[in-house]
Amino acid sequence: MHLNHRLSTIATLVAMVAVAVIARWLPHPPNFTPLAAMALFAGATMMRPWVSAATIVTAMLVSDALIGVHSLMPVIYGCLLLNVWIGHRWLANRSTAAGPRRAMLVVGGSLLGSVVFFAVTNFGHWLCFYPHTTDGLFSCFTAAIPFFQYTVTGDLFYAGVFFSAHAFAGRAVGVTSHGKTSLVGNAVRSPIR
Repeated sequence: MHLNHRLSTIATLVAMVAVAVIARWLPHPPNFTPLAAMALFAGATMMRPWVSAATIVTAMLVSDALIGVHSLMPVIYGCLLLNVWIGHRWLANRSTAAGPRRAMLVVGGSLLGSVVFFAVTNFGHWLCFYPHTTDGLFSCFTAAIPFFQYTVTGDLFYAGVFFSAHAFAGRAVGVTSHGKTSLVGNAVRSPIR
């Protein structure tokens, strides 16, 4: 791999971790962070899923070390790793989709990740902090509903930012994938080894 490309890839990974840590550290609405969208984006654009996963886990570990650890960390990390998988399987394998079709795939992948995050993390929250009854489960999920709007809004917003920036950057530098200019529809996959 060309040295400049390798350095650019490393700089991108470090920047992703830094953005995630800063975004989690600064005041923000609950669950309105770039982590899920970043995981989706990394899974869709990096050739090696383990690099995407390592980037997300590193960002979470560093930011959790700064803001505090908690009992649901494994559940949250697992949901974010699922977003990497969604990006890799749902979006990367459809990298030739373009325009509105590609945008709908990104929106669909983001919404799927948001719904799974809501369901899995709140089930984990119920197991840890609520009575193990039907009423306890209902109470837990009812209390979580106001947070869901922030999860969905944040995930869609940041997915739009990451995928659009990637498309415009690819277009600006004339990077090609499959012989075409890199647009949102033709994600250039970083060949990290």
